[in-house]
Amino acid sequence: MRQTNQGNLIIRLAVTVALCTALLWMASCADKSDRQIQAQAQQATERAKVEADKAAAEAKIAAANATREANDVAAGVRAGLHNRNGAHAVNLNDASRADLESLPGVTPATARRIADNRPYNTPYDLVRKRVVSQSEFDRISGDVVAQ
Repeated sequence: MRQTNQGNLIIRLAVTVALCTALLWMASCADKSDRQIQAQAQQATERAKVEADKAAAEAKIAAANATREANDVAAGVRAGLHNRNGAHAVNLNDASRADLESLPGVTPATARRIADNRPYNTPYDLVRKRVVSQSEFDRISGDVVAQ
């Protein structure tokens, strides 16, 4: 009977060791799975952050372009509404200094700056290139074109 008890004890011990080994193995698999999930979540977050930064930069550029285009449209509308009482508008790209000085508030120095900073794609380039201030541009915007 003593051998039976020892046999049972050895079997129980072997089963216990096997169960512990199995539990440790499952725990290590679960830990590995948790680490894999964390790593995947980290990678996804990093990719999302890069994409968000890229989208923000593109949105900033699009907003700047939209603002520029809206200003150009507004300048065109003003030019159409206030076009020197039906007279021809002054072309910024080929007007003489005398023609430029005929614009409201344009001094000889301003006319020289306008001529020196040619060519212009739109009348608003006068402001973009800092040739005239916004208020000076507002005064002449209806009288000028850039062709």
